[in-house]
Amino acid sequence: MKKIYIVTGSTGFVGNNVVKALDTGGETVVALAQSEQKVGRALKGTRAKIVYGNVLEENKFERLFEEARKISKTAEICFIHTASVVYLGNNKKRVRQMTEVNLGGAKNAIEACLKHNCRLLYVSSVHAIPEAPKRGLITEIQDFNFKKVVGKYAKTKAEASRIVMDAVKNRGLDAVMVHPSAVMGPNDYSNTYTTQMVQDYKDGRIPCSTNGGFDFVDVRDVAAGIVLACGKGKAGDCFLLTNKYISAKELFDTLYELGFGKKMRRSVPRWLARLSLPMLTLHCKITKKRPLFSRYSLYSLGSNSNFSHEKASVELGYKPRELKDSLKDSLKDM
Repeated sequence: MKKIYIVTGSTGFVGNNVVKALDTGGETVVALAQSEQKVGRALKGTRAKIVYGNVLEENKFERLFEEARKISKTAEICFIHTASVVYLGNNKKRVRQMTEVNLGGAKNAIEACLKHNCRLLYVSSVHAIPEAPKRGLITEIQDFNFKKVVGKYAKTKAEASRIVMDAVKNRGLDAVMVHPSAVMGPNDYSNTYTTQMVQDYKDGRIPCSTNGGFDFVDVRDVAAGIVLACGKGKAGDCFLLTNKYISAKELFDTLYELGFGKKMRRSVPRWLARLSLPMLTLHCKITKKRPLFSRYSLYSLGSNSNFSHEKASVELGYKPRELKDSLKDSLKDM
């Protein structure tokens, strides 16, 4: 049966790579985007049908389905909800906006999919899953609780994940959920934190490393995993779309080996990096740049990021690539 994919957040880092993966595979896409300018950059060359609006406008969700049905009245629809705000700072206005988008958008997606009887693929985050104690292996869960995770962004994703799973269990929603780790790679037109980190190192704006690390995954692998989960996942399934733990030092050393930046010879402990945050924040205000590090990002570098993608690999055929390849392609984009 013919399929039509609806994609929200289509010009975002994950979203535009999902649209490109579907378009390359010959699939039909109806995409929600906020501006022509962003579409011109992020979706250039794709055949996606564009609906302009945002995820807090319920009528735009109806428009998405109307456009899909103009293409085919009988095609199966898969609704991929990638739209999300990632903000790691403490500005109250921006935290409120993030909460509204991350929760309100998920609720609107749920209601639209229930009304039109179609599958929802919800893009959550590894941050929605509580850390396993003693660096234990972190795997998929079914019960999400925002009180068990740290950080305002994590709490919005945990609560949105809970709302999705509640609709699966109690309202018959056909939904599959994926949890990417820290995403990097090409086609980042939003300048996310990982891309900013690579760019700052390349430009010599990171004077030293710090201890710790995280799980970094290529955005193209996440996009491929999302498409696979749409087709192979069962209602209520969750999949970790991760790669492996990489220390900050290994990340910067890999960039240096690729011929960019200076060799990172100094490393400071995270507690010292935390002490410097007020000065860094002030400097960024003066220079009008987004701070690369925050209390939450430094916390994440020391958190348990021992994630397992075994379920996605076994059940979906998910295969993440090497970090070096991701960084090489990221640098080509800069």
